[in-house]
Amino acid sequence: MPEMKTDAATLSAEAENFDRISNELRHVIHQVESAGAELAPQWRGQAGDAAQLALARFRDAGQIQVKELGDITGNIQTAGIQYTSADDEHASSMSSQMGF
Repeated sequence: MPEMKTDAATLSAEAENFDRISNELRHVIHQVESAGAELAPQWRGQAGDAAQLALARFRDAGQIQVKELGDITGNIQTAGIQYTSADDEHASSMSSQMGF
Protein backbone atom coordinates (compact mmCIF):
# COMPACT_ATOMS: atom_id res chain seq x y z
CA MET A 1 0.00 0.00 0.00
CA PRO A 2 1.51 3.36 -0.97
CA GLU A 3 2.31 5.81 1.78
CA MET A 4 -0.08 8.75 2.12
CA LYS A 5 1.67 12.10 1.98
CA THR A 6 0.02 15.36 2.87
CA ASP A 7 0.66 18.58 4.72
CA ALA A 8 -1.31 20.84 7.01
CA ALA A 9 -1.40 23.72 4.51
CA THR A 10 -3.03 21.52 1.87
CA LEU A 11 -5.57 20.23 4.37
CA SER A 12 -6.36 23.77 5.48
CA ALA A 13 -6.84 24.91 1.87
CA GLU A 14 -9.19 22.01 1.18
CA ALA A 15 -11.17 22.72 4.35
CA GLU A 16 -11.55 26.31 3.13
CA ASN A 17 -12.81 25.02 -0.24
CA PHE A 18 -15.51 22.93 1.42
CA ASP A 19 -16.46 25.87 3.64
CA ARG A 20 -16.71 28.14 0.57
CA ILE A 21 -18.94 25.60 -1.20
CA SER A 22 -21.15 25.41 1.90
CA ASN A 23 -21.49 29.20 2.02
CA GLU A 24 -22.34 29.32 -1.69
CA LEU A 25 -25.00 26.65 -1.18
CA ARG A 26 -26.51 28.61 1.72
CA HIS A 27 -26.69 31.65 -0.55
CA VAL A 28 -28.43 29.68 -3.32
CA ILE A 29 -30.91 28.20 -0.83
CA HIS A 30 -31.70 31.71 0.41
CA GLN A 31 -32.20 32.97 -3.17
CA VAL A 32 -34.57 30.10 -3.99
CA GLU A 33 -36.52 30.64 -0.75
CA SER A 34 -36.80 34.37 -1.50
CA ALA A 35 -38.07 33.68 -5.01
CA GLY A 36 -40.55 31.17 -3.60
CA ALA A 37 -41.77 33.67 -1.01
CA GLU A 38 -42.36 36.27 -3.73
CA LEU A 39 -44.32 33.81 -5.87
CA ALA A 40 -46.25 32.10 -3.05
CA PRO A 41 -49.23 34.51 -3.10
CA GLN A 42 -49.81 33.64 -6.77
CA TRP A 43 -49.81 29.87 -6.27
CA ARG A 44 -53.24 28.29 -6.06
CA GLY A 45 -54.68 24.82 -5.59
CA GLN A 46 -52.76 21.62 -6.11
CA ALA A 47 -50.08 23.31 -8.19
CA GLY A 48 -49.45 25.79 -5.38
CA ASP A 49 -49.33 23.01 -2.81
CA ALA A 50 -46.91 21.04 -5.00
CA ALA A 51 -44.68 24.09 -5.45
CA GLN A 52 -44.62 24.75 -1.70
CA LEU A 53 -43.79 21.10 -1.04
CA ALA A 54 -41.02 21.17 -3.65
CA LEU A 55 -39.53 24.27 -2.03
CA ALA A 56 -39.64 22.62 1.39
CA ARG A 57 -37.92 19.49 0.03
CA PHE A 58 -35.30 21.66 -1.67
CA ARG A 59 -34.63 23.54 1.57
CA ASP A 60 -34.44 20.33 3.61
CA ALA A 61 -32.10 18.65 1.14
CA GLY A 62 -29.96 21.78 0.99
CA GLN A 63 -29.71 21.94 4.77
CA ILE A 64 -28.58 18.31 4.85
CA GLN A 65 -25.89 19.11 2.28
CA VAL A 66 -24.77 22.19 4.23
CA LYS A 67 -24.46 20.04 7.37
CA GLU A 68 -22.49 17.36 5.51
CA LEU A 69 -20.16 19.98 4.06
CA GLY A 70 -19.68 21.41 7.55
CA ASP A 71 -18.87 17.95 8.88
CA ILE A 72 -16.35 17.40 6.08
CA THR A 73 -14.76 20.79 6.77
CA GLY A 74 -14.48 19.96 10.46
CA ASN A 75 -13.02 16.53 9.76
CA ILE A 76 -10.40 17.97 7.41
CA GLN A 77 -9.48 20.66 9.94
CA THR A 78 -9.18 18.05 12.69
CA ALA A 79 -7.02 15.88 10.45
CA GLY A 80 -4.75 18.86 9.78
CA ILE A 81 -4.36 19.53 13.49
CA GLN A 82 -3.67 15.87 14.22
CA TYR A 83 -1.23 15.66 11.30
CA THR A 84 0.69 18.71 12.52
CA SER A 85 0.72 17.43 16.09
CA ALA A 86 1.96 13.97 15.06
CA ASP A 87 4.57 15.50 12.77
CA ASP A 88 5.82 17.77 15.57
CA GLU A 89 5.95 14.84 18.00
CA HIS A 90 7.92 12.71 15.55
CA ALA A 91 10.33 15.55 14.80
CA SER A 92 10.86 16.15 18.52
CA SER A 93 11.38 12.46 19.19
CA MET A 94 13.86 12.16 16.34
CA SER A 95 15.74 15.24 17.51
CA SER A 96 15.97 13.80 21.02
CA GLN A 97 17.21 10.46 19.74
CA MET A 98 19.83 12.12 17.56
CA GLY A 99 20.91 14.53 20.30
CA PHE A 100 19.88 17.75 18.58
